[in-house]
Amino acid sequence: MKKIILILLVIVMYNGCSTNFDLENPNVKQFVLQLKNGTYNRYYLGEDGKKLWTIFPKFKLEDIPVLIEMAKDTTLVTPCSHFPINSISSIPPYRTVENGHIKGIMLGEYLLWSVETIINNGEFPSLIPSLRQENNSQDIGLTGKEILVVREKYLNWWNDYGKNGDFSVLSLSGTGYWWR
Repeated sequence: MKKIILILLVIVMYNGCSTNFDLENPNVKQFVLQLKNGTYNRYYLGEDGKKLWTIFPKFKLEDIPVLIEMAKDTTLVTPCSHFPINSISSIPPYRTVENGHIKGIMLGEYLLWSVETIINNGEFPSLIPSLRQENNSQDIGLTGKEILVVREKYLNWWNDYGKNGDFSVLSLSGTGYWWR
C-alpha cells in the first residue's frame, strides 16, 4: 500500500512540476501552476543564447472559461520575471503594494489579461497586465475585490457572447474598465 501511495505521489509531483510545456497546445492549469511557483521558463533566445523575453502560449478560445475560472485567485505573485508580457513595453509589469516594497503581479488580473490576449488573436491588449477604472483619476491599480468584479464581467460576456463566437461586443464594453 505504501508503495502505491509513493508511486502516486511521484506521478502527481512530476506532473505538477514538469517543465515540459507545449506552447502550441498549452495546458492552462499547468501554466498557472508554473506562474505561481516561478517555474514557467519558455523564452525567446537571442543569437548568443541569452533569454530575451518570455513566450506567451498559444491558448485557444476553449481555454477562456478555465482562465476566467482561475482568475478568482488574486494572489500577488512575485517575482514576476517569468510572466509572458508585451515585449515592446518598457513599463515594469508589476504593481507595488502599499508598503512600497513588494512587487508582483496579481494572478487573477494577469489571467484576465490572458483572456483578452486570446480574444485579440494573440495580440496583447495593453503594454502591461494592469486594469484601470475610468473614474479613477489616479494611476492606481485595482484591488483584489475589484478584480473579482471585472472577472464577473468577463464571465457574463463569455456566457452572453464569447462562447457563441460573437465578438462584435467587446469584453469590457460599457463596464468602465480598461487595460492600461
